[in-house]
Amino acid sequence: MTIDRRTFLKLTSYAGLTATGAWWLQGSNARAQGEYRGPFFVTIHAGGGWDPTMLCDPKGRIDDNDNDPVNNFWADDILDIGPFRVAPVGSNQAFFQRFQNDLLVINGIDTQTNSHEAGTRHTWSGSMDSGMPSFSALAAAVADPRPALSFLSNGGYDETAGLVPPTRIPDVGAIQEIAFPEALDASNPDNPDSYLFTEATRQRIRTARAARHDRGMDSETLPRVRRARNVLNNARAGENELAALTDFLPGSLDNSNNRLFRQAQVAMACFKAGVTVSANLSTGGFDTHGNHDQNQGNALRTIVDGVTYLMDEAERQGIADQVVVLVGSDFGRTPWYNDTNGKDHWTVTSFLAMGPGISGGRVVGATDEYYSPLKVNADSLAVDESGMRIRPGNIHASLRELAGIADNPSVSRFAVGARLPLFG
Repeated sequence: MTIDRRTFLKLTSYAGLTATGAWWLQGSNARAQGEYRGPFFVTIHAGGGWDPTMLCDPKGRIDDNDNDPVNNFWADDILDIGPFRVAPVGSNQAFFQRFQNDLLVINGIDTQTNSHEAGTRHTWSGSMDSGMPSFSALAAAVADPRPALSFLSNGGYDETAGLVPPTRIPDVGAIQEIAFPEALDASNPDNPDSYLFTEATRQRIRTARAARHDRGMDSETLPRVRRARNVLNNARAGENELAALTDFLPGSLDNSNNRLFRQAQVAMACFKAGVTVSANLSTGGFDTHGNHDQNQGNALRTIVDGVTYLMDEAERQGIADQVVVLVGSDFGRTPWYNDTNGKDHWTVTSFLAMGPGISGGRVVGATDEYYSPLKVNADSLAVDESGMRIRPGNIHASLRELAGIADNPSVSRFAVGARLPLFG
């Protein structure tokens, strides 16, 4: 039995030794460096429960007599940008102006919970059942070929149900040191002087290791030990995917206060190198039980600026036409303020999506003036009193079809809701 380096990396990820420790599969920007060529999936989690009424489903104060407004900004200041109604908050205007032709907004989603844990699981798996794998995990698990670092996670909901190991990469230097273990200065692997030994000596060491491996295999009779020897030997001798990744990583990560920038840099480099299928990005600050307007506005700016930065980075890497971006949160915020000028948990939320296969420039679903979800027709998606509420399971059934994985046995055994024609 032989196991190449890719399999070894997967096994070490299972053991906790991560780097901290359809029709569009062949895109025009396919690369020779890595085996996996797309599509790529990015989920961005707005941790804490965001307020879509301050983003993509705006509700404003009508007049001075409105003593219990959903929001303090005026209804007359709500922006019309393409098909979207946009709250006059933070970076919203620039974001929707840039992506108005690409973006799909799904409003009026009923999460059926105001629990952070259940809401996060429901949003990113399509079910509130414990142990349900996230969409990111499913997409990575069934990818063919499946690269070594197939599922990159920066938090959020990253349950895998044992289908695929999540990998966390907090630091560029850690990747370089693992990729070039013989280098004294892993940041400069192309320099021969960076290594402890010359290339000729390193080759002699590799030859000696191979001979030692053969001797050990000849004398070893325990199957478990033989498998372990094969794992180690082929990890050393096989293709170095981490070394390929270092070709695309920036020399240093972005040092801004927006944590999504750094996460986006690493994710796009992993995609470009062909070593990753899906990536969870995550940021917090949305659980605004006090000082809602300022705190929620700052958190929403982090999200929309983060998505913009991510797409800029995807374009710089030449993979923007292969990246699917999905943005969601635990749930929404109440359509009223509490005694500390905050808003509490509310079961209604929104979802943003864009990328190949997604028909953009559209709004699906709606809420009434008190931010309660309206029912939609299951075929046309038009508001329909005799229709159905959109729930996360409907979104995930549609996502699985979009990704071409709905009928895979590893996916279909995790049931979610009925498919709706959400993505076009």
